[in-house]
Amino acid sequence: MSRLLHIALVGAGNRAGKYLACLPEDVTVSAVVEPDVLRRERLLERCPGAVGYRQMEDLVQAAPLLDAVIVAAPDALHVPIAVCAASRGWHILMEKPVALTLADYQSLMEATSGVTVGVCLEMRFHPYWQKMRELVLSGAVGAVEEILHTEQIGADRMSHTFVRGLWASKAEAGPIFLSKCSHDTDFLLWLTGGKAVSVRSEGGLSRFKAAEAPQGSTERCLYCPVDCPYSAVKLYRERQAWTDGFTVPQGRSLAAVIEEELARGRYGRCVYHCANDVYDHQEVAVTLDSGIRLRICLDGLSLEEGRTTLIRGSHGVLRAADWQLWLSQDGGPQECVGDFRALGNAPLHGGADRLLVQDFFQALRSGTQPGATLSSTLEAHRICYLAG
Repeated sequence: MSRLLHIALVGAGNRAGKYLACLPEDVTVSAVVEPDVLRRERLLERCPGAVGYRQMEDLVQAAPLLDAVIVAAPDALHVPIAVCAASRGWHILMEKPVALTLADYQSLMEATSGVTVGVCLEMRFHPYWQKMRELVLSGAVGAVEEILHTEQIGADRMSHTFVRGLWASKAEAGPIFLSKCSHDTDFLLWLTGGKAVSVRSEGGLSRFKAAEAPQGSTERCLYCPVDCPYSAVKLYRERQAWTDGFTVPQGRSLAAVIEEELARGRYGRCVYHCANDVYDHQEVAVTLDSGIRLRICLDGLSLEEGRTTLIRGSHGVLRAADWQLWLSQDGGPQECVGDFRALGNAPLHGGADRLLVQDFFQALRSGTQPGATLSSTLEAHRICYLAG
């Protein structure tokens, strides 16, 4: 029987909780690192016997016997946390994006050369995207010539994360294309292979700014008379959506925390008055050394959420939308070759989170490499950096 693997969770937010739910039975959490006391204590309640630490440096100094760490802290902290972990010989599973700059990415690769590093790129592990890749590699469309890929972020995610939230500032969290589309870009390169010889980008911030505020709107949604699709009152109070990241202190209710947030917190602000500066739309055109053309569209203006992909090849077209795959060969009729609607929006990214976590720990046990490594996703990150 395999020995128990001991790990630390670094960061105690939404993603850490999700990965905790995905751990195999032979992996146990021995430490939780999180500066926010309430978040740290809440996660520790789910990890019997684990010890809490405020900072990564505290964990390193304590030097517990660990096999690996899962890095689910804010993006800007990924590199220093991973470097600390590598200094102790701990293996690393880290959230994307790996780093905010190419220089930091390359320095991280050097600092972690002696340990195994996996990257949380769930699209590689979801059956829908795996089937798409399988069809392309089988030659179903012939030689790939062009891929058109669109990600609609959706009103809820866009307003919560990239306008009101922690990813609204380029200075603090990097460009939105890196934050949101690094896994899309990674998937397209995982599908096609090759390196970029040309990257062109166009985008901007056109909607979520003061000049676009509806007439009569107020700076907080709580007092606003305008019927708005981005209403924080509708999102948090009425639907209680996107509240997983709200910290609920002992003795208080989620409802009370929501009301406090609406009245005084960052998530109660009008989306037109948030001082955000990341783009709300962007199109990136990439030419690979193979001649394949990629066009990746980030759409933060659509009220709907979802991805569509159109793959054109020398002998066919593969279309992916609404968790279905449609194939047309040599000008013939479209045929449904994959239906993943029952799985598409299931919890934990349709089970892909669980598969990527299991893949990482299986790699540690077998001495192999995980399904997404620093070297294999470097080019996708480089494209994102060039896109800006």
